Amino acid sequence: MEQRPPLIVRLVPRRLLSRLTGWFARRELPGFLLRPLLRWYARRYGADLADAVRPLEAYTSFVDFFTRELHPEARPMPEDPRAVASPCDGTVSMAGSVEAGTLLQVKGHTYALADLLGDADAAAALEGGTYAVIYLAPGDYHRYHWPFDGTVTKAHGIEGDLWPVNERAVNSVPGLFARNARVACTGRLSSGGTFAYVPVGALNVGSIQLVFSGARTNPLRFEDAEPTGRRWGVRGEEFGRFELGSTVVLVLSKEAGTLDALPPGTKLRMGEAIGRLL
Repeated sequence: MEQRPPLIVRLVPRRLLSRLTGWFARRELPGFLLRPLLRWYARRYGADLADAVRPLEAYTSFVDFFTRELHPEARPMPEDPRAVASPCDGTVSMAGSVEAGTLLQVKGHTYALADLLGDADAAAALEGGTYAVIYLAPGDYHRYHWPFDGTVTKAHGIEGDLWPVNERAVNSVPGLFARNARVACTGRLSSGGTFAYVPVGALNVGSIQLVFSGARTNPLRFEDAEPTGRRWGVRGEEFGRFELGSTVVLVLSKEAGTLDALPPGTKLRMGEAIGRLL
């Protein structure tokens, strides 16, 4: 890989920096300080506030704003009941087929699905399937949703680094998504077949939360024991949220259906059709 992450990113203690950023981002600030910062942030990163349930003045912290809720009608599901819905707003980093147990990070560089999931058996069940990697930029909507009806049978928190997940990092850090902190969720679709759904943490805050569990990363606080909520969901329901931009890796077994081979750089909104179930 020709590019390298900036020197400062390579040298700083990334997890410690992310914890400090997270501590600040969760602090409640008085409106006269927070509102100008949020307005600047929204302009700087192109955050679309038109679909948000609450006005800018109603947020009490940066994290409160990052995890903002949208009006239900803002992200309609596809009319086709067998369509796979994009789980989040974001940009396609890579999409394709699982070949020899690997996924393509960038042209010429792969990483092992078993490393990403921390589970060789689950990875083997997805051989020959299709995948999509979707990057959530800082200005994007930060919640992610069920792309189909299904059940999570295992949710495994994996401690890891917290490299950035932007284009420069993807092009320069080998095996990035299998190195960063993440929660590897695997399960079965209601219509048949298996899937993997992996929210991946990133530099700054680095926190991943799941709706059906008390899981939180950075620091990792996760148990694979009984969840606090139901593990099944229907298409469009919330699956979890990031406390700043990050990445979702979605893998569908060949018995379940096919995800579209969308070109890198494709912009998505949660709910757009990105594949079809069998």
